[in-house]
Amino acid sequence: MTTAAAFPALGFDLFGLSSRTSGFGLGDLLCGDSFRPVQQLASDQVRRDDIDARLNLDPCYQESNWNGEGADPISNAAIKDARAFLYKFPATLPLPDVIAEPDGYLGLEWYSNKRLLYVVSFNGHGVLSCSGLIGQTKVYGTYYMDDGIPSEILKTIAKVVQ
Repeated sequence: MTTAAAFPALGFDLFGLSSRTSGFGLGDLLCGDSFRPVQQLASDQVRRDDIDARLNLDPCYQESNWNGEGADPISNAAIKDARAFLYKFPATLPLPDVIAEPDGYLGLEWYSNKRLLYVVSFNGHGVLSCSGLIGQTKVYGTYYMDDGIPSEILKTIAKVVQ
């Protein structure tokens, strides 16, 4: 017999961790804000699962001529670089669409409309090739993701998704 069943006057549902009267959880009463990191970890795991699902490419893209027009295969290294990028990507910005590019690069695309788009492409050698259109302005560049995502890339993506 559980404690909750033995003492029904207890004001807590021990399994749901919530108070019947106050709406506060048992964890809130005992530990204050210490449960917030657990919630954050769960949220981070959901985001990582979403990233992994997006990068789960059809195996045909890792073969030569996957488009019937001589396309280069997408390497595991390019996928790994894109995953590292997205794992560091701020949760305050939306995740991109993933596109296989005929030159063997793996692209991450943020698209709002035909005049507001940005693509970050990965070749598997640590190089980020970026291009896009912000209104009438073409934006492009080559960056390296040493310790983090270059701020120029994040600023441009923020302009596209705002």
